[in-house]
Amino acid sequence: MPGNVASAVATTAMPSSLCVLFRETRAWPMCESSGYVDGRYQAQVQAESSRKAWEIGKLLTFAQWLALGQFFDICNGAQKPFYWYPNVADYDPTGSYTVGRYLVRFDGALSRTYRLGRQEASLQLIEIE
Repeated sequence: MPGNVASAVATTAMPSSLCVLFRETRAWPMCESSGYVDGRYQAQVQAESSRKAWEIGKLLTFAQWLALGQFFDICNGAQKPFYWYPNVADYDPTGSYTVGRYLVRFDGALSRTYRLGRQEASLQLIEIE
């Protein structure tokens, strides 16, 4: 049907070596009114569940950094979704194991800080429903 958007489909899973240090946040999408004269406003929830996001940071060797960069290129940055397992015990490299799996995409750019012998990588993931 014209005008319909197809659901996101993942074809790969993010390497488990990046599931070491991350911060998880949850947000409820809201629609706020423009506000009243006395400063109050009304808010309406736009979803039935919260949207999760993760900030990941890790020290990587040069070889690990190259592998992460290749994975980022395979996903065309933030364009293609992939599966991510925050819990290493649930990790499946094929992405077929559904327990603990999230359909995500990169949120923004991949960045690194150079250090002696290793690079500090930092990236953000956001859940797709």
